Amino acid sequence: MNGIIDSLRQASTTVQALAITVGGLVGVFLTLGFFYFLICLANRTAK
Repeated sequence: MNGIIDSLRQASTTVQALAITVGGLVGVFLTLGFFYFLICLANRTAK
């Protein structure tokens, strides 16, 4: 993890912006997937 952070510190601003964008998108889709899983689980247990 520290290696990734160190390499991003030395990278250009474009690469840093792309890394932030990709990280944000991954976080959003993981959150959406988690809530979808919770909704599906609630529907299965409610029946």
